[in-house]
Amino acid sequence: MRELTFKGFLSEYVMSLAQAERSSIRALAREAVGNVRLRAPLYLYAAVTGRGDVLLREVRGTSLFDEYAELSRKFDTDGLLAALKEQSAELPEEYLKVWRSYESVRDAHLRDDRMKALICQKVLRLQEEKSVSTYRVCKDLRLDNANVNAWLKNNACGKVSLATAKSVLRYMESADSLF
Repeated sequence: MRELTFKGFLSEYVMSLAQAERSSIRALAREAVGNVRLRAPLYLYAAVTGRGDVLLREVRGTSLFDEYAELSRKFDTDGLLAALKEQSAELPEEYLKVWRSYESVRDAHLRDDRMKALICQKVLRLQEEKSVSTYRVCKDLRLDNANVNAWLKNNACGKVSLATAKSVLRYMESADSLF
């Protein structure tokens, strides 16, 4: 799995906020005037795709022009990315929120893996206490034994989804009533 880039995140994020069905800076700029949630992500998207000048031309004469022009004067693309990473007070909060959203989406698999590792420890403890085999768990829940075994024995968190890990934990917590 490839790591999510800021550019890729912004492309999807801008399109999810926009009513326009295409990623034309012109159409998005017209929409951003009335769509407050689109303003910061659109500027960042234009900056990282090298189309900041196009965006500035399109918003000339609108309420967005001063904001975008000020950011363009303060930061080149590399400086903007550095300011986002540092969570610089020079950037308005709505721009920093976009970066934090990106980090949250980018790092979601790490949080999931930590959660699966914690669930694994608890499942192993419950298996020991209740004498329930991994085979029994997989058979009852109709799960792939090899993947669940790899997760439980080798802590291979990528072998199961978080939903699967949670279902195994629920099963183990209710195991007393099953046997």
